[in-house]
Amino acid sequence: MRLNDILKISLQSLRRNRVRTALSLLGIVIGVFAVTVILSMGVAVKAAVVGYVNDMVGQDLVSINPAVPGATKDNSMRALLMGGSPMSIEYRDLAALENPQNVPDALVVNGVATNQAYVRHGNTEYRSTLIGASPTYLSIQPIIKMGTGRFYTREEEKGLVPVVVLGNKVAAKLFPNEDAVGQKVLIRDLALTVIGVAAPAGSLFGMDIDSVVILPLQLMLKRVQGNDKIFEIHIRAVSQAAVPSMVADIQRTLRRQHNITDPAKDDFMLTTAKEMTDRLNTITDVITYFLGFLAAISLLVGGIGIMNIMLVSVTERIREVGLRKALGAKNRDIMVQFLAEAVALTTMGGLIGGLLGFLVTVVGVAAMRYFGLNVPYTVSLGAFFGAALVAAVTGIVFGLQPARKAAALEPVESLRYE
Repeated sequence: MRLNDILKISLQSLRRNRVRTALSLLGIVIGVFAVTVILSMGVAVKAAVVGYVNDMVGQDLVSINPAVPGATKDNSMRALLMGGSPMSIEYRDLAALENPQNVPDALVVNGVATNQAYVRHGNTEYRSTLIGASPTYLSIQPIIKMGTGRFYTREEEKGLVPVVVLGNKVAAKLFPNEDAVGQKVLIRDLALTVIGVAAPAGSLFGMDIDSVVILPLQLMLKRVQGNDKIFEIHIRAVSQAAVPSMVADIQRTLRRQHNITDPAKDDFMLTTAKEMTDRLNTITDVITYFLGFLAAISLLVGGIGIMNIMLVSVTERIREVGLRKALGAKNRDIMVQFLAEAVALTTMGGLIGGLLGFLVTVVGVAAMRYFGLNVPYTVSLGAFFGAALVAAVTGIVFGLQPARKAAALEPVESLRYE
């Protein structure tokens, strides 16, 4: 029997039982729809996250943190965040890295120390995250922009001038009815002059930027923190291509500073922007594919539904099978016929589910963009074709048993069936 004849008969059979066909399609449609939406949205969110990191950080940035000698980077970072890591980086290390002879590919070098404290003005106080930073901090954190006033200078940082820049929420709390610039605030027993207020910025990696207070790094170390320990150093390279050579220069400089001869005993760790985006890509891929796998389980349910419907169809069409065999149809022809019906059913379900998934993805991305999220219009063609292929394979796997049952029917017994 020719292929076009098989397809014609299959479609005629499906049209004769429209309600049953629709119910059989539903499980496949839902499965392919869910897989397509989840994987497509995963691709869109992944692109948005990577784009956000590139916009906020760039691919030419290297971060340096204290580390536990001999520990992995993940364990060192965990210990650092929990306060269990020795603060091995000091201000003298920052000065060494700022020297162009040590790191010639460095464009911007910035040191950061952090703490928590109440910021007071009169009888009003606000618990804030204190950030002691080099004057280059705004070029490292472009999310922070000045709303009013200015940022401090290199001379003010070197001279321990008591100035401070307030986050938007801090300024609004302490100075609700007046301009904060030029006013005095207290951090512990240190009186500081407000020289600027940052524009509203939102959050960055879980930190509320509008609630921070930024003061010169050396002032933070000597008058607030009481030591020269630095939490983090950021270095921006002259270009992305220069990052590998800059990393080597940083490692060489810090090992010389810390008298380290064995790299396995490094008490610092370097993280490039590429490593950060690669890690984010891995995390989003794992989450997306795990959710896609869970959604694909519905395809299994849909396949079982297809098999049940096809078994019922075989029972209803016993006389038809007997008549076709009596007219010369072979077992192979009968088997191919029923198998073709199952594959046609699942393929149609896959196409409908995939198209609906694309439509919902576009609508979902449009909604996220409407609410201010920079999510690109991205759909996963791999998800669509992959889900459609799985749907077709589902039709073959779950249609095989009903097709075999139909092919095994005896012509005489089939013609006698009532």
